[in-house]
Amino acid sequence: MPHLIPVNDSGNPSLKLTNSSISVDFMNAKSTVARPRGRRPSVDDFDLRDHMLDVAMQLFAERGIAATTVAQIAAAAGVTSAMVHYYFTNREQLLDAIVEERLAQVIAFVWRPTEPQIENDPFALVAELVDRFFDVTHRMPWLPSIWLREIVHEGGLLRERMVRRIPLEHVGRFAERIRGAQQAGTLNPALEPAFLFHSIIALVMLPLATAKLWQSARGLPPIDRDVLHRHVRALLGSGMQPPAAAPRAPVRSPRRPS
Repeated sequence: MPHLIPVNDSGNPSLKLTNSSISVDFMNAKSTVARPRGRRPSVDDFDLRDHMLDVAMQLFAERGIAATTVAQIAAAAGVTSAMVHYYFTNREQLLDAIVEERLAQVIAFVWRPTEPQIENDPFALVAELVDRFFDVTHRMPWLPSIWLREIVHEGGLLRERMVRRIPLEHVGRFAERIRGAQQAGTLNPALEPAFLFHSIIALVMLPLATAKLWQSARGLPPIDRDVLHRHVRALLGSGMQPPAAAPRAPVRSPRRPS
């Protein structure tokens, strides 16, 4: 029976969202990270500044940062331009706040500690990372578009800010775990450990970021998140399997000279 990535019907454990900044101890497996928030809070807990950030992210994902004005953000948020300037002063401070209070939370959520049984099982570890990406993109549907438009592309206005935040130590540690599993014979030796995390990001984020493009093409079905989720886990789970040992060719008796 092949060792496929397990499907967790219950999903990730419920985590409480807060408006305050989050603190993460990556060495403590019991520490928790608040799931990044992506929607307007309830009336009882309404925070105007957070609301303006959420609106700005949505507009940036739809139009691009360079094509979005403060007046458009204010109108969509139901406030005046002066109110936006009051909270963020200028565009640069608004972008800093987006990185600090939205995108940094995504990084912390994806790399929050896992249980030892997941940490020590490369198949479960990859499945967990995939699940976290689908979790956070469901919570923040603007994220894939922002990732492609403003971080991946040359000239993206969040690119330099995010490059400085790449968690190299976590990516490197993940690659080392994959390499160790290869050396133990439990993973496909043809995989490049340093590229596996890149592959996970691309398999999840690129289809979601280009979903509208595919939906506008005739004859192509819309991208279904659940189907894509299942597809990514199946693709990675099968691709990580070590190749089956080739059957030995039967040993032929040497020919006798005629």
